[in-house]
Amino acid sequence: MSSVSRRESHPPAATDLVVPATESHGPPSQAPASAAGRAGRNTGMQEAPAGAVQNNQVETYRGPVERPRSQTPGGLPAGTEGGGGLTAGQLAMGGTKVADAARANATYADIQATLHTDWKDWAVTDADVRRVHEQLEKLPPGGYRQMMERMEQGGLLGKYVKQMSSEARQAFLAQAGSKGYVTQEPGKKAEPAPCQPPDGPATYKNDANLPESVRELLHESNRMAKRTYHDAHDAYVKRYSEQVMQAKSLGEIRSLGEPVAPFKVSDGMVYPHPDYERFRQSWSRVPGNDTRDDAYEAVSGRMAEFSGQQRPGSFWFKAAAELKAELGIVSGKLGVEVLVTQDGQAKWEPKESAELALGGVKVGVEPSDSGPPKVAVSVEHQPKWVKKDDPMTVGLSGDSEGHGRMDLPAGGGFGSYAEVNRDQGKYGGGVSFGRKLGKDGEVKVEAGFGMQGSRRERAQDVASMTPGTLFGALPEQKQGLAWKDIPTERRARMERDGWTAATWASELQKKAASR
Repeated sequence: MSSVSRRESHPPAATDLVVPATESHGPPSQAPASAAGRAGRNTGMQEAPAGAVQNNQVETYRGPVERPRSQTPGGLPAGTEGGGGLTAGQLAMGGTKVADAARANATYADIQATLHTDWKDWAVTDADVRRVHEQLEKLPPGGYRQMMERMEQGGLLGKYVKQMSSEARQAFLAQAGSKGYVTQEPGKKAEPAPCQPPDGPATYKNDANLPESVRELLHESNRMAKRTYHDAHDAYVKRYSEQVMQAKSLGEIRSLGEPVAPFKVSDGMVYPHPDYERFRQSWSRVPGNDTRDDAYEAVSGRMAEFSGQQRPGSFWFKAAAELKAELGIVSGKLGVEVLVTQDGQAKWEPKESAELALGGVKVGVEPSDSGPPKVAVSVEHQPKWVKKDDPMTVGLSGDSEGHGRMDLPAGGGFGSYAEVNRDQGKYGGGVSFGRKLGKDGEVKVEAGFGMQGSRRERAQDVASMTPGTLFGALPEQKQGLAWKDIPTERRARMERDGWTAATWASELQKKAASR
């Protein structure tokens, strides 16, 4: 048996000296301590390279033995330029990569075992989801992205995301954002305003290169952000409307300012996107409309109340009586109209007019509160089946203030009517009854209802910020003009906004007192 064989078959003695070997990762070379006593002996044989043993002889210890470097064909040592070996730094680098790969493999194995289900363990619990979250938290950003891809390929990512609770989803998205795996688009800050309008929400960038399960999760998160913001802005509009209805003057409404418009919430999709059609349909089903119409309706209603008009959406019951006397082609009317509003207030208004009959066409004139007299034109016809002494006729009429009316006889003195005023946004109808009084007179009574609608021009005026409107600048106020000094056309526009001589004078006094 050779000496080399004996050394491999026995463990080193306690007295053996350790001989270091440079750039070696194996066990160090060893030499017997008894070789020191043979240091001066020369056998006459050719000396072998240090560290080698020939014919069972032991060489004198001459210090650490350096193994010969491998030579390249060009004569360069390995590890230098053109060589095939690795330097110590390269070896260290390789060791780090091997260690990172080993840790990644161990993490994946743990995640795989945690999410594994079978007939004995068939459910992924909240505790399992938390454990996977904790394992992912330990990974660096680069390793996190690689682990996501690996989990997707292994079918684990979709399983993991599917079993998350709402809190776990938020935690996962926050983690993925901190690792740079997903990107969040920052929200928008609302301008300071009364009633505290909400800030615009932050949404996630839904990149097409992300795994399908992550894309789905980001889409649902953005949809929830859109819905939450819509509800918050709707609540702001309700707070604003309540403040408007509590205002004591138009000046207080003006101090609230125009209701703040909602921000447009982004769906986060980066185009082209594989889920575009499906995600867009899902996105459109989430409420996101502008709810400021409710605020403008509140402003319009309060403006109407300040000016003594019916606010949009209100209704009333009406009763009227009319006495008519004919003097040839000219006839006169006297009557009264009573309105009982939905809040129990009663208003009555006297009626008087004069008519000129020209064949089947009648032209009437009556006073008007707006200044110029109201002119009405009507066309009447009595069907053959209606008795001669029955005052009820088929009639169509209209006046200069936008009021239109249609009358239909029912026989026996009864009839019905329908009326609408396109300028004032009013409409209604009811029943009527008439009787002849002698040869040239008649009496008529009617009862019905009416409703106040919302006029388009009113909505446009309220929503406008142009000078001269409710929320826009009022040049006349800045100039300190008295109500009587404002041009008539301009006053009519301001009255439509709810201004009156009294409210205008009050605002001028407040402005003067604040100086």
